[in-house]
Amino acid sequence: MLAGVWVIVIFTIVELSAVTVGFLVYCRHALDYEIIEIDDERLIVKKFIGYKEKIYEFNIQWAKIEPSLEGSKTFFISQSNLRVELGHFIRPEQQTALIASVRRHLGHLRVA
Repeated sequence: MLAGVWVIVIFTIVELSAVTVGFLVYCRHALDYEIIEIDDERLIVKKFIGYKEKIYEFNIQWAKIEPSLEGSKTFFISQSNLRVELGHFIRPEQQTALIASVRRHLGHLRVA
């Protein structure tokens, strides 16, 4: 009888540990995001993935958008040797509108 209780306790500990690890993995990416900002002559991309923030800066004169490959839900913004993948958090039908919106600002230096 005592052995049966220990089996239940051990199984419960293993099961709760697995659920806890699952929640921690989920929580780690629950706050992930990508932001595109256009400020005068700069296009700034901020990516927050897994508690790590990376900021990329492009010149709107030289940056270009590389459309997604067939069936891919992501696209790239590139300039010289810098290339950033975007679009992980939008639906495929929103991608075309986002690319068109960003493309309107590229290659057009505004003179005040």
